[in-house]
Amino acid sequence: MKIGLFDSGIGGVSVLKKLAYLNGAHYIYVADTDRAPYGIKTTETLERYIYEILSFLHQKGVSKIFAACNTTDSIILEKNINPGIEYHSIIEAGVCAVKSDMVGIIGTNITVQSATYKSRLEQLEKRVFQKATQLFVSLVEEGIFYGRMVEAVANFYLTPLKKKNIEELILGCTHFPFLKGIISRVLPNVRIIDPAEELSHNISVSKEKRAFVDFYVTGSSKEFERKLRRINFRIPYRVHNLDVKQIEKKVYTFEKAGNINRVIRSG
Repeated sequence: MKIGLFDSGIGGVSVLKKLAYLNGAHYIYVADTDRAPYGIKTTETLERYIYEILSFLHQKGVSKIFAACNTTDSIILEKNINPGIEYHSIIEAGVCAVKSDMVGIIGTNITVQSATYKSRLEQLEKRVFQKATQLFVSLVEEGIFYGRMVEAVANFYLTPLKKKNIEELILGCTHFPFLKGIISRVLPNVRIIDPAEELSHNISVSKEKRAFVDFYVTGSSKEFERKLRRINFRIPYRVHNLDVKQIEKKVYTFEKAGNINRVIRSG
């Protein structure tokens, strides 16, 4: 079984690690580092990226896709994009994990602006407080998980949520679990919800084979491998260079009519 994931960088590995621990599948992970960060791009630009990467995953023959990026997941949900492959939403997993009535959400600029988490939670009659925490993404991509600078940024971002007396906080970006320690220290009495953990409940447990990962990286493969070592990634893997021009030129054409009804090779 091949399972696909994609993100702008290292953040989605937080999802990958949880899945691979439970199921020894062959994972195809696209790290679009050349076009990172996603959180500050326009929705139109990101929608194009989504179709390009979905096309690539179709070509690789994956049978399931697990969302490894809240930013792109918010667009897929809001635009009603059907990837044409069994798809598991990280946002829906996070929403289902909420138990209290006072909920905070942190995420990239695009995730917060889309209000996908917020609208779904308000339908459940929850009080929701959002905060864009874009700098957290940059810290994780640089491998900076602790220290005075991280503490200062965390306090700056999270103090307003603390004043709202939130009871739970959704980590609305797959980069953020790497900062869970400092986030918990700033919000000691708040239940931290990691949607990646919740998403892992959607995969069947099978350890008959050992997991293996093929990473396809649009930026520097050496830099990406350095980041994998820094987060102590121990699952067997290979890293491949992926030329952005390849997925731009050989993208599948998706019929956009609310759903994807057919996939046609173009180029």
